Amino acid sequence: MTTTETTAACWAEFISLLSNDLEQDEVDAWVNKLSFVDFTTDTVTIGGVNQFFYNWIRDHHHQLLKIHLLKSFEELNLKKDFQLVIEIGKVEKESKLVVKSADSLTTEENGLSLQFHFENFVNGSNSDIAYAAARAVGDKVTNNKYNPLFISGDVGLGKTHLIQAVGLNVKKNNPNFKILYTNSEEFTNEVINGIRFRKISDVRDKYRSIDLLLVDDIQFLENKESTQEEFFHIFNELIHNKKQIIITADRYPREIKNLEERLVNRFNSGMVARIGRPDFETRVAIIRNKVDQMKIPLDEENIDLIARSVKTNVRDILGILIHIEASWSLLNQDITLESTKRVLKEVLDIEENRITIEKIIKQVSQKFDVKTSDIMSEKRDKEISKTRQIAMYVSRELTSSSYPVIGKHFGGKNHTTVLQACKKTKEWMERDPEISQTITTILRDLSVQYTL
Repeated sequence: MTTTETTAACWAEFISLLSNDLEQDEVDAWVNKLSFVDFTTDTVTIGGVNQFFYNWIRDHHHQLLKIHLLKSFEELNLKKDFQLVIEIGKVEKESKLVVKSADSLTTEENGLSLQFHFENFVNGSNSDIAYAAARAVGDKVTNNKYNPLFISGDVGLGKTHLIQAVGLNVKKNNPNFKILYTNSEEFTNEVINGIRFRKISDVRDKYRSIDLLLVDDIQFLENKESTQEEFFHIFNELIHNKKQIIITADRYPREIKNLEERLVNRFNSGMVARIGRPDFETRVAIIRNKVDQMKIPLDEENIDLIARSVKTNVRDILGILIHIEASWSLLNQDITLESTKRVLKEVLDIEENRITIEKIIKQVSQKFDVKTSDIMSEKRDKEISKTRQIAMYVSRELTSSSYPVIGKHFGGKNHTTVLQACKKTKEWMERDPEISQTITTILRDLSVQYTL
């Protein structure tokens, strides 16, 4: 491989790593505009951004860029204390070669990013149904039960990863398939420009020719009547022609406000699967997976601490690991429990304020307006029993306590009672979006307030 080809490969890896760590809107806004300018073992010079984004990168992402440049350009012997220079408006010296190589390794014309595979998605009990459905579609796109497939879940839980993995798998097995990944914002802009420039028929033709359509964050179609109208007709035609559609959102179809009823009905006509917050064991697996990828010497004590402290989403976990890696690789600092606690405090404002079952009972009782003493009692009133069971479920989710230990905190209930309470609560959450949202809010609020 020539020096130019090696540099192109290193730059492509850098863009890929950076894109994986940032929100898609930032990737579109400035990451895809970055250009390679120059390289020595002491200095990396990049350009392609205006003054606004130069300031933004300097203030928010300078350290992140250095971490990924150091890793990507390692084979070219880039020094750990190298200087990063960002030049406003500069373009790379061999722009066509480098940019083409980078694009071919990161994002395809169809919007698929090559880093999102099923193999590097850490599946757990929080995502098993969504994962199984996505795999089924990815393996048999022309013959499966899940069309459309609608995947919901909070930010940072892996929805984009899953649908991108479907796209890559289908592309591998069906090279001639027309696949398109987009998000509702991009689709809206296409519709607006199509109407504005009298080319809406071109937009319709483009989407109606797709064999596999992947649409992220459909909730942003709220209140966009013309865009909803266009999407409805495209959706109908694709389904009628037995083309596959996969959609994601941060909530269930019926929870999306000001979305036309006919669209809600279409989305609900196929498979609706939710990705929830990863449980402790899944968070540990995710951290181990990321640590292996990033080659950070993180021991089990530190992994355990992070898994117990960061419970909201995978992106927060990744943010913590990036900061830990920065201290280790750039500042040559040892990774200790104290240094990890400091990072948790600095990045997410998380301190050792441990959660207890008593605190959980108090929070749940307040949320459902049921006395704490009633939850702890033998009373079997419907509302009291339901609140008690929810509190048991939350205790199981947020603590490492066994079923018997949890039972002791609820007036000496036995193992089977707690197990059944957790099972019933999960069933309620699957059937009732409102109770699911309430319990999710309780889990999130407690996660923010306390660590385990």
